Amino acid sequence: MPAIPAAVFATLVGFCLFSAFITWSLGMYVYAQNPGSRVHRLFLALTLAATYWALGEFFIWQAGSYDGVLFWLKASSFWTVVIALTAHFILAFTGTAPSKGVRRTLFLFASLYLPAIVFALIEIFTDWTYVVAYEPGIGYAYHPVQASPVYQIEALYVILVMVWVSYASFVSWRQASRERIRHQGRLVCIGLAAVIVFGSLSGVILPMYGIHTPNLVFIGITVFSLLIAHAIRRYGLFALSPETAVPEILMTMPDGLVLADMDGRVVAANDAASEIFGVGEAGLIGRSVGSFIPNASYTVIREAIAGQGRVSDFEANLGPENPRVASISGSGIRDRDEEPVGIVLIVRDITDRKASENALRIANEKISMLSRLTSHDIGNLVTALAGYLSLLEEDRNGASSGRYLSLSIEIVEKIMYHLQFSRHYQEIGSSAPVWQPLGSTIDRAVCSLPHKGVEIRVQVGQVEIYADPLLFKVVYNLLENAMRHREVLAPVIITTSEQTDGTLVLAFEDSGVGVRDDEKERIFRYGYGKNTGFGLAFSREILSVTGIEIAETGTFGKGARFEMRVPGQAWRYSE
Repeated sequence: MPAIPAAVFATLVGFCLFSAFITWSLGMYVYAQNPGSRVHRLFLALTLAATYWALGEFFIWQAGSYDGVLFWLKASSFWTVVIALTAHFILAFTGTAPSKGVRRTLFLFASLYLPAIVFALIEIFTDWTYVVAYEPGIGYAYHPVQASPVYQIEALYVILVMVWVSYASFVSWRQASRERIRHQGRLVCIGLAAVIVFGSLSGVILPMYGIHTPNLVFIGITVFSLLIAHAIRRYGLFALSPETAVPEILMTMPDGLVLADMDGRVVAANDAASEIFGVGEAGLIGRSVGSFIPNASYTVIREAIAGQGRVSDFEANLGPENPRVASISGSGIRDRDEEPVGIVLIVRDITDRKASENALRIANEKISMLSRLTSHDIGNLVTALAGYLSLLEEDRNGASSGRYLSLSIEIVEKIMYHLQFSRHYQEIGSSAPVWQPLGSTIDRAVCSLPHKGVEIRVQVGQVEIYADPLLFKVVYNLLENAMRHREVLAPVIITTSEQTDGTLVLAFEDSGVGVRDDEKERIFRYGYGKNTGFGLAFSREILSVTGIEIAETGTFGKGARFEMRVPGQAWRYSE
């Protein structure tokens, strides 16, 4: 092997260390500019992998012994993953990666990462690609096994990947419509070419002449990093711009985006659209928009776009299988010849907002009704009270005075109950419904209710219920009702069960007398009952805010059973 001057050798080893420092610094800087960007994250992964490779190479030439060189050679075996990451980054940067989704992931893994990992494992566990040998004047160094079929396949893999990404970079550069983007693309192409040239020198050309040096690819990586840094500073590479920001914004925006052709087939969609429609992204592409937006609504949207060019804030119920409400806006898309080629839809999930609006509307209606009922009932009670007080004044010391006084006190208590109920009732709907953990709500009610000597057995699932914040009072009222009407010290049992239609049944069972069939509905009427007549009526109104129904379904003589039927859109399993 021709002798290499010591100064040149030291310089080449130094490039490994310098390359590690500059790639790590550049990667962290770029990532910090926009951590949410897929391209920025890929660039960080690439630079960190290149740093790992450069440090491994540096330590190889510092080892000095056979075992040391062999250890660091094996430790650096995943350099092939750097090649895969380089290709992935270039494809993402130039926008030439396969379409997003499961297919793209599988394609990239099969074509880039799987071969890279296989070659790395071969290098770790065999000597089929590189071996360590002693070189006079240098010491121990690693040599490629050029006659090995595995080495030749590995070299072919690297060449094909580099040709692929070089072509993608060149096409992207030449087709760029803006001067600044062309400058960026040209610098990336030059940097990539430097990596390929210097890598080829060390990997193919020099070994053919028996020259084994520290890997020259790190000179190319250094040049590439410096050109990227120049492109960042001079031409705004990786900076927020329409060209770099719009694709990321569209894919990460919280509203759903759907692009469809003139036949109504989905061409592209973002993650938010997949979530709103409850369909995996791969399941959206190629499907008709009418398959996840009801045909009647989709027809109205298409007619509005055809006639007016756009549609705004069209509300659509997405259907029984996906009980969500969406606000849809959209417009037509035309080609350069002004011919229509498709439509773009922006879909916003307004299910919670509509539920809140509906809850507030119902609450206002009920408060208005309550105001009329309370005014009427209290007016009658005040009239009766005035009559008894007049009789009491006329017959202060008579035999009936005590009865008149008792009746007056009873009427005053009823008025107080009405006023108290009215105050609590007005709280219904004053706050928007919220998701509430069922277990915690029941625990809170149990702890607030005196139940000494009576077991309250809670057997509910890990679920949350979307209801008025006063849901706690409903649970408290049902437990208090069970305590009041029980006849034996048997437990009160609270259970949940999911029905085939998606409804959740929350049941409260006690061992009291129960409720007669002709009273099962009347007990929920305002003012009916042996106590205040308000508790169950109050509970039904609270639950109705989000469409939850309550009924008594027990068997008279065997105990009461109150069932709350929670519709599918008003409950969910806890995370």
